[in-house]
Order: sequence, then C-alpha cells, then structure tokens
Amino acid sequence: MEHAHQTASQTDRGISPGKLILLGIAVLILLLAAAAGSLWINQMSPATETEDAERAAVRSKNLAELEAADTTTLTTYGWNDQAKGVVRIPIGKAMELVLPTLNTPASKQQP
Repeated sequence: MEHAHQTASQTDRGISPGKLILLGIAVLILLLAAAAGSLWINQMSPATETEDAERAAVRSKNLAELEAADTTTLTTYGWNDQAKGVVRIPIGKAMELVLPTLNTPASKQQP
C-alpha cells in the first residue's frame, strides 16, 4: 500500500492548497515590502516648495545669463582670438557680406 502512495505522489504534479496559500502570502509580503521601501525612499529627502523655488530661480538666472551672452556674441564685434587676428562680426553683417557671393552665377553651378 505504501508503494501505491509513493507512485501517486510522484505522478501528482499539482500544487497543494497549502503551498498555494504560502505562495500567496509570500507574494503579498514582497509587495508590501516594495511599497514600504518606496515610501521610505520618498520620505528620505523630500524637496520642499522653497527648495524647488530656489532651484527654479537659479535655473532661470543661468538661462538669462546664457541668452545674454549668446545675444552679445551674435550681435557685436569682438575678438575671437586676437593673437591670430580672428574677429567676430554681427551675424546680420555676416549675412550681408555673404549674400552677394551666393547670388553670383558661378556659385549656383553644380560641381
């Protein structure tokens, strides 16, 4: 009789109800641990509204400085490398100087 019992349990590959309950509990514990970990990480270093406003002000200041420098570079004369004699001219003036060259028949021919 014992031999018949061993053969039946060897051929039975289903999950017993006890194991299924344990598996469900394990999954539930893992999900709760993940949720608790997520909450803990978020509470470790919460950014306050004041910190966010300060960071936004710094970013706005940096952007304004960058835009001012770009505007100066694009609209004024100046030295790029004085030792080599390389100058910078306003972009509008550069376009005025190049446009007549681009409108000549020789420049429109394909090589």
